[in-house]
Amino acid sequence: MSLRDAALAFALLALSACVTFERAPVATLACDPALAGQWRPIKDGPQDRVIEVAADCTVRWPEDDGGTYTTTLEGFALGESRYLVFAPAIADRLMGAGGDMLRNAPAGSVFMVRYRIDGDRATVWLADADEAMRPAAKGLARGRRLDASNVHVEGSRKAIAALLRARGETLFDIDANGRGALTLQRIAPETTP
Repeated sequence: MSLRDAALAFALLALSACVTFERAPVATLACDPALAGQWRPIKDGPQDRVIEVAADCTVRWPEDDGGTYTTTLEGFALGESRYLVFAPAIADRLMGAGGDMLRNAPAGSVFMVRYRIDGDRATVWLADADEAMRPAAKGLARGRRLDASNVHVEGSRKAIAALLRARGETLFDIDANGRGALTLQRIAPETTP
């Protein structure tokens, strides 16, 4: 599935396949206060859009029609790795998928993105469908192909957490040229005189 050009801070990348997860690996999702601020895509996104994230993780997302979509960013950390979790309906809206994500996502599943914040820069990755299909060691969650473009990772919370700990770096990876990553720059809020 292809994504529109706009980029939700920490959630969206252009790619040809989507990976859903049976569940988040934690029972309770939380706000990451480090996300607060105004962000502008500087790589793989339109530089004229500003994405606003409030201290309570409410995000104001600029839409193509000039409107704004508001939702809340929720996620978790496993060790040093940070993830955001989206219900299919929210991911579909943010990605401008026109219902494709809702149609293709198994009931109760979630989409996850991995992100890293370094000072005033954030880098975001979606899961790689080919990597999600690689055989997993015993006790890890496993991917199964839903169709030519969609992979679903199945397993208990514990198994998905184990998969992310063991293979998170490769599951949410970029190539040597940086493709597959969205980079955002935190910008100073505009002030009016």
